[in-house]
Amino acid sequence: MNRGGALLCIGALGTLGACTSRLSDHDDVYSRGADHFVLCANSIDDRYDIGVDEIAEALSRAKRDGTTLHLYTHIPGETVQVATLEGVLAAAAEQGIELVTYEELSLHAVPGSLALSFDDHALASWSALRPTLGRYHAQVTFFVSLFLELGDDERAQLRQLADDGHDIEYHSTNHLNAVDYAAAHGVAGYVADEIVPALDAMRAEGYATTVFAYPFGARNAELDDALTPYFRVVRATRGGCPR
Repeated sequence: MNRGGALLCIGALGTLGACTSRLSDHDDVYSRGADHFVLCANSIDDRYDIGVDEIAEALSRAKRDGTTLHLYTHIPGETVQVATLEGVLAAAAEQGIELVTYEELSLHAVPGSLALSFDDHALASWSALRPTLGRYHAQVTFFVSLFLELGDDERAQLRQLADDGHDIEYHSTNHLNAVDYAAAHGVAGYVADEIVPALDAMRAEGYATTVFAYPFGARNAELDDALTPYFRVVRATRGGCPR
């Protein structure tokens, strides 16, 4: 199944069934603030072929139910069209949907909102999106990986995003699969190698970083327990969401 977008059900004879699923059908990408330690988001990268109309429908559910819809992507202009992002922001503005950061959600609920986040370390592409975000007065969350490898220019771009009011959060030291790494080196090894080094560095530079997004959405309950001393909430993906 395509965990990022619409799901097509195949019947016993291999024919298309009637259980086509849309983004708004998935309860696990909605929350009431940080009602669980693990919050789950749906990718809107182009590869999943989720249109703006489908996202607008999902936003309508968030407004109707008083919940937060969680969406994430990676590189504007590469993994997701800038036009798609602008369409999402326009749809949210049209419906009176507030964009909320994960820092805010970790503290209190924001009914009828959208938590839009960007993963990894595409600082140039993120910075190029600043005028678009500014036009819509949109506050988003950037989950940063490979912080220790960022150059001075990239760190300056990250600081500018923070100064714009965006939320800078954590996405691991080396962007490795947490479940695989813990299986090979132990959960304590994962924390020591993939959580502590860059987290300490980011906090030393003044970033609060109280929220973590699992690389690839790979997580399990043992890892969640090990991360509770470090973060108020963690973000997974629909494919790795607790069942």
